[in-house]
Amino acid sequence: MVEEILIRAAAVGILIAIPLSVMSYFVVMRKMTFAGVGIAHSAFGGVALNFLFGLSSFVFPVVFCLVASLFIGFMYRKGGFSEDSVIDVIFVFSMAFGVFVLSLSEGYSANILGILFGDILSVGRNDLFAAVGVFLLGVAFVSLFFSHLQLSTYNEELARIRGINTSLLYYAFLAVLSLTVVFSIKLIGIILVNAFLVLPTLVGLNLSRNYRGIIAIAVISSIVSISGGVLLSYFFNAPTGATIVLVYVFLWMVSFAFRVVR
Repeated sequence: MVEEILIRAAAVGILIAIPLSVMSYFVVMRKMTFAGVGIAHSAFGGVALNFLFGLSSFVFPVVFCLVASLFIGFMYRKGGFSEDSVIDVIFVFSMAFGVFVLSLSEGYSANILGILFGDILSVGRNDLFAAVGVFLLGVAFVSLFFSHLQLSTYNEELARIRGINTSLLYYAFLAVLSLTVVFSIKLIGIILVNAFLVLPTLVGLNLSRNYRGIIAIAVISSIVSISGGVLLSYFFNAPTGATIVLVYVFLWMVSFAFRVVR
């Protein structure tokens, strides 16, 4: 029974980590790291509304993340604001709104911890199907538009000259990113989602100088972190989400040391 729970948790974690790791390449290279954090935290308000009304669907989190990501993109491209300033507004609003809503219901403190760190060991078979959906959505989008995303990331002007609708691609990427994030949060929590939007590519950049190597190392390091974190949390009876993050930060430090001595 314990083995089944650990295997299911590791499987769900890996299914979610792979698309997040691939998308983290574009998040980091486009210097959108804070955008990923902002989108992830914007789900907090939607999850709080779900809790208040006793809903189990993704309606409120999906709406919050989609509106937040498109608002960030619109204010950056059309409003003349920096992404960081708009994201900061969304970030503080969503967190404050979520805490306010949760304060209206009993036992909100415990649920804040659950939303932030998740509980990957409690995932059921239906969650496994949700993880497969997240995997297919993220991997399919990146596979279909990889060359366009790659060109617009490094040279948006050249991408426009070659006929790529960079604005539409930018908004589509934000929308898919927000959907991937919001479905992942239910299973692994906001903090772990944030970790998988940044750390995979940072580890890859330490160990490789080409994009294929960076993405491959990002995916492999995520699988190692998930598997190692789940096992260590079981043996030390520690919170799984926090253990996975600690393992990933350790891998990042090891990869940095390797880059320094190389």
